[in-house]
Amino acid sequence: MGTATRKRSNLIVSAALVLVASIALVNCGGGGGGGGNGDEATSQPVPRFAYVANSTDNTVSLYTVNPSTGQLRHNGYVVVGAGPSSVTVDPTGKFAYVANTSDSTVSAYRITSSGALTSLGDAVAAGTNPTTVTVDPSGRFAYVANVNSNSVWVYTIDASTGALTFSAGAGTGTTPLSVTVDPSGKFAYVANRSSHNVSAYTIDATTGALTSIGAAVAAGTNPTSVTVDPRSKFAYVTNYGSDDVSAYTIDATTGALTSIGAAVAAGTNPTSVTVDPSSKFAYVANYGSDDVSAYTIDATTGVLTSIGAVAAGVNPNFVAVDPSSKFAYVANYNSNEVSLYTISATTGALTAAGNALTRNGGSSIAMTQGTAAVKYTPKFAYVPSFDSNNVSAYTVNASTGALTSVGAAVAAGTNPGVVTADPAGKFAYVANYGSNNVSAYTIDATSGALTSVGVPVAAGTNPWSVAVDPSGRFAYVTNQGSNNVSAYTIDASTGGLTSIGAAVPTGGRPKGIAVDPTGRFAYVANADTDNVSAYTINVTTGALTFSAIVAAGTNPCSVTVDPSGKNAYVANTSSNNVTPYSIDPTNGGLTSLVATAAGSKPVWVTVAPTGKFAYVANDSSGDVSAYTIDAISGELTSVGATTLAAGAKPQSVVVDPGGKFAYVTSNVTNSVNAFGINATTGALSGVGAPVGTGGYSYSVFVTGTIQ
Repeated sequence: MGTATRKRSNLIVSAALVLVASIALVNCGGGGGGGGNGDEATSQPVPRFAYVANSTDNTVSLYTVNPSTGQLRHNGYVVVGAGPSSVTVDPTGKFAYVANTSDSTVSAYRITSSGALTSLGDAVAAGTNPTTVTVDPSGRFAYVANVNSNSVWVYTIDASTGALTFSAGAGTGTTPLSVTVDPSGKFAYVANRSSHNVSAYTIDATTGALTSIGAAVAAGTNPTSVTVDPRSKFAYVTNYGSDDVSAYTIDATTGALTSIGAAVAAGTNPTSVTVDPSSKFAYVANYGSDDVSAYTIDATTGVLTSIGAVAAGVNPNFVAVDPSSKFAYVANYNSNEVSLYTISATTGALTAAGNALTRNGGSSIAMTQGTAAVKYTPKFAYVPSFDSNNVSAYTVNASTGALTSVGAAVAAGTNPGVVTADPAGKFAYVANYGSNNVSAYTIDATSGALTSVGVPVAAGTNPWSVAVDPSGRFAYVTNQGSNNVSAYTIDASTGGLTSIGAAVPTGGRPKGIAVDPTGRFAYVANADTDNVSAYTINVTTGALTFSAIVAAGTNPCSVTVDPSGKNAYVANTSSNNVTPYSIDPTNGGLTSLVATAAGSKPVWVTVAPTGKFAYVANDSSGDVSAYTIDAISGELTSVGATTLAAGAKPQSVVVDPGGKFAYVTSNVTNSVNAFGINATTGALSGVGAPVGTGGYSYSVFVTGTIQ
């Protein structure tokens, strides 16, 4: 670690803007609803939704969790208070709370059945610079450590609404960074960084008030995090300044802590500690050495024995274990990613299993659990018809993938090209090439029918492609004739669009546009200048700022980003190939990888939501190329092509949110073809006869639900 980085690390700890406690996430409750990334149901707890607090851009990233693979799949983000350093969920999985260090507040949210966060209203006041929030096992009380007022504030939680009401405060040691409640709900513990100790309290079962157990217990140098094992027998504390972990036994009657012995060595600057649900293993995130230490726990004595360390991202700040004890997750503050590891059930050893991007400054992770995995179900499909000036709507059979027309097509502008919908499936948008505007529609949640939202909104010249950011707050449209991108805010109630300001320049004849799943970056394929423009997205306004332009193949027409946010793919129509790129998680920059051959005149590329497969629609060869995606490099390997009806000229291909079906539009037969996806190989197989659309169908979009 360089000197400059070490100085920054120390400043961060001193200001308490980043370092947070390792809350006992294994005790967090289940999310609303049932179902999954996989479809399995089990009597054992499985992870459902995950949330990451991003300290430096004032957001919380949302994910669904695949309980079979541990994959975090992006599910949008929400803007919270200033400097969010900690996020937690209540035991029922109904509510989430965020400690906003910089504005000294706590934000409260309801967790919907899809894992989305809905604000409960204005944030409530906390003490000075709150760093950690946790909820007791009964779900009745929340506790917030306030680093610069040397206190813990207690709030009561309304069981119906989730609203917080300040109840009482308790003094701590100096600069408390972490508060945790033991699984029995009887005791609370606070790590005090500057006084190098841990305060212990009993919890009043009626009011939640804290009463000091006695004098604080000595820890190592600069303790930053405290956690209690699921059996309420032992407590563990990371000591940032002495690079070790202190261990204590807990008196079951009084809650008093007794040191187990000498602290156990960790990596450099440990910031977070957690214990797995089995109480067999402990894990520590080491901010300064960019790794995670793993330990076995002696069931009788609580003593930690090192089983080694594994590499993490840059400045790992928080570690959590999922409710099934199969996976560990580490939020890496300065590489903007969550590292995923599988856990050996026998030894506790960690094995790297990929990562998912966060927004800026990932500082804390919270996770809900349930008895069934999250389930994505396709619901409706929409196809605009360039020559018919309308949009056709279809229902999707979730079992077979077959499409059924909803009814008469709905009018669009002149020559509609590409259609998309917001992440919640409430609104649809169509770029109208001939009338230089964008049509907006509401989607009937039951029937799928579209209803126009007022008159179309002006765009640039010859708008072609439209994309919505993962928060559902912004929309972007490429304008081929004016060589720019129009940006809009989306009215959360009506779906209406309002221009953000002047369009942003692109390369020549911009066609495809994609927003990465974190919502930080946008990419545009420029057909005439053979390159891709990259932009950063302002989290507050949605405005685009040009960041770079990189070479593509010849005549790039389509761009997409994989579900992890690690790679982008561009279909190059005239060079008959696909260019993969790696994405720099800090600035969104693209680095080209080895191009892969496609069919003749590839015009559209998409990636399945599992991140395992990619598909390309080839206009002149009348087929769809299928590829597997290398989980490490992101490069493509062909698994063959599926041919459409003779002369069908496929124009687009998309995969449903569940990853089971692919849909391909045809310009010759004016139809949509449905295909099943082989879950192992990614190969496509036809599903029924093609379904008719209007004249010249260039795109298709499929919405879905999360349960």
